[in-house]
Amino acid sequence: MKTAAFLRFLAIVLSALAVSCAKPAYEMRGYASCIADQYAGHYTTSGAIYQPQGWTAAHNTLPFGTVVKVKNNQNGRTVNVTVNDRFPYYPNRVINLSRAAAEYIQLPYRQLADVTVTAKTVAAGAAPASGYGTPPPANYSTAPRTTYQAPATKPYRSPAPATYRSPSSIPPAGYGTSAPPSGLPPPPPGYPGTR
Repeated sequence: MKTAAFLRFLAIVLSALAVSCAKPAYEMRGYASCIADQYAGHYTTSGAIYQPQGWTAAHNTLPFGTVVKVKNNQNGRTVNVTVNDRFPYYPNRVINLSRAAAEYIQLPYRQLADVTVTAKTVAAGAAPASGYGTPPPANYSTAPRTTYQAPATKPYRSPAPATYRSPSSIPPAGYGTSAPPSGLPPPPPGYPGTR
């Protein structure tokens, strides 16, 4: 009886040890940023409402609901967040954190931090989406024909200048010819309009 209980205990401990030592399902190092406060109350891509005080994040490839550990590589602080949004591709940017999560790992607002993102398991057992959030490939369709000629167009003619004047834009008689008002110092030598 004691040996069966011991073997059961040993099996549980070894399985827990094997799970904790297993290679993570996802690990990536790059830059993290903070989601701007202007998006508070707006819907995320997953349909949830973004709340800056929540422990959430935006990621380009991980399925919604995946819990990831984000470690600030400069100070060692970590935070667990749930992926519930997407964000546009930026080179080397791996995650956007909610305001609370960013403050917790001491990521300065409107700045980037060097982080490592780790996911032990991926939500619903799905693999990370491949190709989502990566820059478009550089291979474009076939090159344009070398014999291509632009269609003939008429030469551009600028419109004639306006020649009308409104009565309020006509200066009064003698404008600019009288002496400067008294009390002002004379202009410096060489100033345009002086001798």
